[in-house]
Amino acid sequence: MSVGVSAAFGGLEEAPDEPEQLTKGAEFDQGQVLTRFEDAVVGRAGNDGLGVPGRRYLQIIMKVTNQSDRTVSAYLMDRALPTVWADQKKIKAKDAPITSGPRIVVSSSGRSTYSQLHPGVTSTVIMAFEMRPGQQPPKSVQIDAGTFEWTKTFVSQTYEWYQVTETAPPTEEDRKKGRTSQSRPKVAAQVRLPVTVESA
Repeated sequence: MSVGVSAAFGGLEEAPDEPEQLTKGAEFDQGQVLTRFEDAVVGRAGNDGLGVPGRRYLQIIMKVTNQSDRTVSAYLMDRALPTVWADQKKIKAKDAPITSGPRIVVSSSGRSTYSQLHPGVTSTVIMAFEMRPGQQPPKSVQIDAGTFEWTKTFVSQTYEWYQVTETAPPTEEDRKKGRTSQSRPKVAAQVRLPVTVESA
């Protein structure tokens, strides 16, 4: 925790935690999963189940270890990485529905894909964004990474993994519904990856 001096009040006050800044190859413990950020690549889909053959995708490639004791969907990573930018343009928003978001798959030797992360197993997870015809590849991506904590539930008094959130000012939609704040995933780390482009 960083501490800052408040001149206005003549004393010390706690400054907010700044997200950890990470780059290619970094490993980040997100609680329920341990994630290593391997690469960001623009390439065409093949016969591996990733997407539509012949179309181009921006692929964020990770090595993910499920640190829990149960099998979970790979789409957990959609919540674990709530926001993604390409050249500072947001391409994945934290509140976007899964159906309109990226395709997230677990790759098996580059030949097939599936959708589960098994306990204690490290898997290659790919988050893929389809690119428009003629769209120029970005030079870099930035990824917001959140964390999960093992917390006792209020109703059943059992423990579950819950995403760490924070309170933020309301959006315009929140104000229309009479809300004075919103709860959003807390960004614990920001990852910057250069984008490489595969030959056609």
